Amino acid sequence: MKRTLGKSGLAISPLGLGCWAIGGPFTLGGIEDGWGAVDDNESIAAIHAALEAGVNFFDTADAYGAGHSEIILGQALKGRRSEVVIATKFGYTNNPAAREVYLRHDVTPEYIRKACEHSLRRLGTDYIDLYQIHVGMLNEKETDSALLALNRLREEGLIRSYGWSTWDVGRATVMAEQQGAVAIQHALNVLQDAPDLVGLCESKGLASINNSPLAMGLLSGKFHGGSRLAPTDVRGSGHEWVAYFKDGKPVPEYLDMLESVREILTSGGRSLVQGALAWIWGRSEATVPIPGFKTRQQAEELAGAVGHGPLSRAQMDEIRTLLASFR
Repeated sequence: MKRTLGKSGLAISPLGLGCWAIGGPFTLGGIEDGWGAVDDNESIAAIHAALEAGVNFFDTADAYGAGHSEIILGQALKGRRSEVVIATKFGYTNNPAAREVYLRHDVTPEYIRKACEHSLRRLGTDYIDLYQIHVGMLNEKETDSALLALNRLREEGLIRSYGWSTWDVGRATVMAEQQGAVAIQHALNVLQDAPDLVGLCESKGLASINNSPLAMGLLSGKFHGGSRLAPTDVRGSGHEWVAYFKDGKPVPEYLDMLESVREILTSGGRSLVQGALAWIWGRSEATVPIPGFKTRQQAEELAGAVGHGPLSRAQMDEIRTLLASFR
């Protein structure tokens, strides 16, 4: 069930792991943007468990933990670089010593080269398989600047390919026309479809890399109306862009949507998490979900979803019908 990373020719597992949470605590624009405390040794054990289960694609960013995620991923993959495909991102300025990431971005060629060099060092590698713009929206001048830098890095062999983490179809379309582009990263889950972005990836032969495949954990099923996350968690710290949680509480409508499709998602012996991933694979052959993790147990459950495969067309149609009443 291997998939190809867009037009890169690189074979990747249908599931990747997203390394935001293992970056540990950090702030974005002065607001907590991590997922609480982490155990670095447990993070490394989880990555090793995923590798043993066949996962070979890992997505991180220099913003996650202001570089700490890249460091931990690099440590975990030491001696196994040839076995994996590594994706990381750039664009947000940061202060690793203070664990601060700023809303101010920089996509000048000079900054991008420096950011790339820092990421290479933290990851312990001499090339990055997929280097992605992390800033979701750039103007035309900034876009041209970023693409110039990416093409130069690719020519020099520091990166093998590039992409964009964006919600904007216009920006994604510009990226899709580039020779070195192989992927668009965007949010996608059973509660939040993205037909325009998925369609673009399909038509242009790009990988649709899916962040928030579990709706920031809501699709784990462990939250209810009375749940409340701490301000030290990105879901409870007050970011306006967090869709599934408000003031640390799960949004009631999303909980209702989940209950309406729970039975289908947990069919065939799947856990709810595995069913949510199965929906993404049923959505398109271009999709590659990258759920987050903090423990070995979570990594093993996520990797176990692959064996169940995608939901059937009939199940996908039934879910679409059930959720239509919420639109």
